[in-house]
Amino acid sequence: TLLKDAPRSMGVAFEPAAYSTLMLHCFKHAELAVNGILLGRETGGVVHVVKAVPLFHGITSLMPMLEAAMLQIDAYCASVELTIVGYYHANERRGDCELGHVARKIGERMQSRFNAAVIALVDNRSLKGASAAGDKLPLIVFSLAGNAWTQVGAASVRLEGAEKALPALAQLLAAGAQHRLDDFDSHLDDVSRPWLEQKLPVV
Repeated sequence: TLLKDAPRSMGVAFEPAAYSTLMLHCFKHAELAVNGILLGRETGGVVHVVKAVPLFHGITSLMPMLEAAMLQIDAYCASVELTIVGYYHANERRGDCELGHVARKIGERMQSRFNAAVIALVDNRSLKGASAAGDKLPLIVFSLAGNAWTQVGAASVRLEGAEKALPALAQLLAAGAQHRLDDFDSHLDDVSRPWLEQKLPVV
């Protein structure tokens, strides 16, 4: 699959809980690659990301473990009437904003399930500003157009209720909430950890 930059007419809207979970996952494992699945729905040409489900940190290409996680995610989606709408990925190296082979392959698998699926690639260069007010989120969003992953215009990617969501995320980070976030990796180490249905702490 090729990769190219071009504007797209579709929109992508992140709910505060989904954005915060994604960012907390990145901050918890700031020196490692991380990834996860995006859940939500599409309405009126906009992909609404309602929930982010953290998967792995460090090695993000464990396909057998991904299959095991997807079985549980599928069952969860059916129970809460959500759809898999995409995939998120943060590369290990600061400044590495390339949509690599693993991210593209997993993104294609998500797109085979949901035609409008997106990949949200974390912009590590801007990660420190994840909770700062501004017009641009530290996310580079791609959708599949034909056989090419095409960048969605930054103006079409938004955080719902950003004026409240960003200060709330800053409070979560200051309180160390990232250290209490579990992903599927940590669940495999301790099955009592609620990686799939965990709620963000209230600050």
